[in-house]
Amino acid sequence: RRIGVLALGVALVVPLALPTLHGGLLGEAGSGVGAGNGRGGTISAVNPLVSLRDSLNVDDDRQVLSLRPSTGEVPDMYVRIVSLDDFDGTDWKPSQRHIGAVPGTFPEPVGLSEDVKRSTLRTVITAADWYAQDWLPMPYPPSGVRIDGNWRYEPVGMTLVGDHGQTTRGKTYQVTSLDLRPTAKQLAGAPKPPAALEREYTRVPARLPDVVARTAEEVTSGARNHYEEAVRLQDWFSVDGGFRYDTEVQVGRGANAIANFLKRKEGFCVHFSFAMAAMARTLGIPARVAVGFAPGTPQGDGSVSVSLKDAHAWPELYFQGVGWTRFEPTPTRGTTPAYTQPDAPSSARPDRELPSRGAAREPSAAATRGEDCATPPRSGACAGPSAAVAAP
Repeated sequence: RRIGVLALGVALVVPLALPTLHGGLLGEAGSGVGAGNGRGGTISAVNPLVSLRDSLNVDDDRQVLSLRPSTGEVPDMYVRIVSLDDFDGTDWKPSQRHIGAVPGTFPEPVGLSEDVKRSTLRTVITAADWYAQDWLPMPYPPSGVRIDGNWRYEPVGMTLVGDHGQTTRGKTYQVTSLDLRPTAKQLAGAPKPPAALEREYTRVPARLPDVVARTAEEVTSGARNHYEEAVRLQDWFSVDGGFRYDTEVQVGRGANAIANFLKRKEGFCVHFSFAMAAMARTLGIPARVAVGFAPGTPQGDGSVSVSLKDAHAWPELYFQGVGWTRFEPTPTRGTTPAYTQPDAPSSARPDRELPSRGAAREPSAAATRGEDCATPPRSGACAGPSAAVAAP
């Protein structure tokens, strides 16, 4: 019954330990972005984010997307909806951006060099006939998309957004994307980013409590570069910091929310991603938060089923030469990137049988099962926010 309510667009606003916006991942779509002439315009967020915590605790999960990769191998694919890059100490939200016509081939991601190993993926995605989302879920970074309907392109986030009420409901589309495989050495040796980008994505408000920056410095003490700082933050949250994954946390909101989370050490993906992104910014690492879905469940027919419980949020940090790079601080959720584990051959797939509430009973410090287990398996279940758009 609760899933049915979500599908009808009734967003459940819950108290969180971190700043939140309001809106719904599964809510009814917005009004589109306006004229749709492909020659400019802007988008702005209207009620773009809510953490639908109850969707993690439903007994009857529900498929949102079906992915069918063109290769025989099923990748551990995150599907991204939108990035949140405007942080005022209380809210994370998408910045207002200019949009235009959807290009036939997308430009190369900002900051990506030819030295980074990559392969091209083609994925056919089918959205459920009840899933009405303004932003088009796509693997990141996309390099092209084939879809009918009224869509516009936002180049900074490399996202597509529906125009004139266009949504994902029942849509089947093909996305060409890059599977990037940077090395730890490339990330550690990343040069300084462009000044304008660094300035925009390291901005933190004056009212952010001092404990946030102080804790970031303590956790990363001794790190030789921003990459090592990022890995230490990720590992502190996900493995050795004593944090618990809990979808039923009820603590305060507002300017002190991140400080409360760092003190209580309980929360789910929204808390972890928001806190790590904010802490990274205090260290001078450009950071934003991505919203979408963690890797789904492979099916017998070669497809991948992405469900309500795969909804997720994660931080993206910028490294010149690689570009925007995913990290995974949420314990037992998602997959740990291989480039954050120099000695690990690959990331582990999510354990779909791991219950969300059960995970909350075990602190992250106890997540590993021995020195021969480089990464604990993580489930992709995490309440995910999304965005709606309206005419400027």
